[in-house]
Amino acid sequence: MLRKFIPALLLVFLAGLLQAQVVLFNDFLKPEDPELAKELSGYSEVSPQLNERIEELRQLSRQAAAGPVDKQNLTAFLLRKAALQRHLSFEDNEDLILEASDLLPGNYYVEALWGDLLYFKGDYENALLHYENALYARPDDVQLHGRMGLAAMQQMLYEKAVSHFEKVLNDKHDALFILYSLGKCYFELKNLEEAIDYWEKALQHAKEEKDRAAIKAAINQARELLASTSEATKEEDQRFVIHFAGNSQQDLGDVTFEMLEEIFHQVTDSLNFQPEVKINIIFFLTEEYYKVSREWSAGSAQGIQIMVPLRSGYKSPEYVKGLLAHEFTHTIVHLKTSNRCPLWLNEGIAQYQEFNASYGSPETIRPDFESLMQKEFVEKRNFVNLNQVPSLIGGSSNNEIARGYIASYLAVRCMADFYGEQSLDSVLSALGRGKSLDEAMIEGTGKGMADFQEEYEEWLRNL
Repeated sequence: MLRKFIPALLLVFLAGLLQAQVVLFNDFLKPEDPELAKELSGYSEVSPQLNERIEELRQLSRQAAAGPVDKQNLTAFLLRKAALQRHLSFEDNEDLILEASDLLPGNYYVEALWGDLLYFKGDYENALLHYENALYARPDDVQLHGRMGLAAMQQMLYEKAVSHFEKVLNDKHDALFILYSLGKCYFELKNLEEAIDYWEKALQHAKEEKDRAAIKAAINQARELLASTSEATKEEDQRFVIHFAGNSQQDLGDVTFEMLEEIFHQVTDSLNFQPEVKINIIFFLTEEYYKVSREWSAGSAQGIQIMVPLRSGYKSPEYVKGLLAHEFTHTIVHLKTSNRCPLWLNEGIAQYQEFNASYGSPETIRPDFESLMQKEFVEKRNFVNLNQVPSLIGGSSNNEIARGYIASYLAVRCMADFYGEQSLDSVLSALGRGKSLDEAMIEGTGKGMADFQEEYEEWLRNL
């Protein structure tokens, strides 16, 4: 189950700071010619005049007598055009960027703007690669380190993000967003004392009351989690770090790593994704879990951290295995898509993997969902528009919440039936590259969301 372990207020705070702090498209290559530099600074949109000038500069750069100055002049105009039309798809700008890269290979401005365009479209993985190329030219560029930290954080590469944010902090000791981001990274890495320390420093620099309230809420959550796990035992292997709060380890016995190894291969093979980071898993006794989570859930995945309550001790291997598969799937989906996966698809894939782990087949639904599925979806044909899943799952009616989960699971089953499990990988991969949901669905199934909704409902009629 996906839950907001850090309060929604903090997520709003983060979104606002991200918008304010990701300063893209603000450092441009200038032409060597002063007149051209003055002309270029006057363009605020793509115009026929800009296109004509680019064509003239192309012709000059192709002449036998053309030199480095001609190449720089043309590159500066190409990059400015790409930045001005950044609202278009990356593919629409790709030829401009490739042309600029051919003219000035490895140039800082080319690589930095290439990264900015990819970041702007949500392709954080490839954005980071081009920022790294730019860093070779300017290893001490603070703005670039900040963008690299953000791109890494978006991919949940928290250790890498920390290394870049710390370089920014060395130059800007009172940077509120960097202090907050370092706290966020350390929280996800389960270095709770460091997280609290950075968030307390951020609090000293927060001026707005809403920002202060959000940071205080984060500090309180971290302190509660620290208190709940301070006596925890810890074990780790090459893939997982497991924390056993209270006497939960006695309930679980020695099967945990064997079970996790099986789950790891099931999920990562199915979704074609290998995480670069270790996943933290915290097992709580029920009363301790609800001190931290504050609301009911079978388990929760937040970033690279999974929290699991054992409501009645160690129920059965199948129960724990399904629960872990569900939450681990959320983590893999987060990592693969850089948090860009819609709720219905995320929950649907998580249940698909859960049922496969628990019952040996993804087509065997949870027993407590079986009767509701039969009544609502088969007999009444009371179908759910997948766009409505967030409001159903986020509601207060247990029946509607269950309908949201069942609809999500059935939609994923429909995709797997019609297009194979590889379609799930294709859609998630496209989302991770910054594609819209419609574009990703077309890439994976050949249909946009509206057409898939119709196909899904027709599939439901034949259940």
